[in-house]
Amino acid sequence: MAQAGTVTVSGGGNVTPAKRLIMMGSKPKNVQPISELSVGDLVKDITTKYYGSPIIWVIADKNHAGYPDDSVTLLSKYILTLKCFDAKEPKNSNNGRQNYGNNRYLYSNIRQWLNSAAAGAWYTAQHNADEPPNNANVRDGYNEYDAEAGFQNDFSENFRNALLSTSLTVVKPNIDGGGTETVVDKVFLLSTTEVGLADEGYAEGSKLALFSDDTSRYAFVTASCVNNSEYTDQYLQPGWRWRWWLRTPNAPGVAGARYVSSSGAASTREAYYGRKGVRPACNLPSSILVSDTRDEDGAYIIQWRDN
Repeated sequence: MAQAGTVTVSGGGNVTPAKRLIMMGSKPKNVQPISELSVGDLVKDITTKYYGSPIIWVIADKNHAGYPDDSVTLLSKYILTLKCFDAKEPKNSNNGRQNYGNNRYLYSNIRQWLNSAAAGAWYTAQHNADEPPNNANVRDGYNEYDAEAGFQNDFSENFRNALLSTSLTVVKPNIDGGGTETVVDKVFLLSTTEVGLADEGYAEGSKLALFSDDTSRYAFVTASCVNNSEYTDQYLQPGWRWRWWLRTPNAPGVAGARYVSSSGAASTREAYYGRKGVRPACNLPSSILVSDTRDEDGAYIIQWRDN
């Protein structure tokens, strides 16, 4: 069987991704397609960063049902930052959303920020009552991010261009009509279904291979996450488990969104809380090349044509 990413050339014969690099004039390296790695392996693009450090990704699945064909799903290995799901909306006609934020992922601040590469202001109103996650609109003024660059701002151009648009099923809060809706994003939060927790009345995709039990959902913060957080806690430190947002709403409510607790179970908190962690996910083509050895972080390094 031909290697993933192999092409057939005129006259017969196959060209592997590594050989194709040589044909294109790139320096030969010991490389392999990312599809050759296993679920749970770590991957890094040294020029795709957050808070100035390369993001370490874990392979969460390969060729996952409902995701783009021939893709590999990456999830940030660590909690990168603490942010609110959505800011409170003082002009909203619903009292709960006025005071605690909006739990509809379609309109959430976090969704817009994750998919922005803006160097400055990334926020634009998504509906008539929408508000930015500024100091006045987040719980106790902790970790506003309206003035921060978009999440993808410090990504390499190669990594941004490789991101695959992914159709995601999201439960719609009952107040918004209930049922489900579809969003299409390149970077996203996972759902309760995808991390192996109970559905919110409807399946939001299917479980990713990385998740099997509470322990598999444990997540730890980076030192940069701690150092850049206005919120402090004795347990908020590298090496300690922390909570991280999912895209799933508490459907009967108007402001609550689901998150993974430090015990790996499902829990709920109002959207305007800036104390919960963010673990972004994305999909890359399975033909992307990586090193055949790990670096000091235990990660395989993505090899672009111009490396």
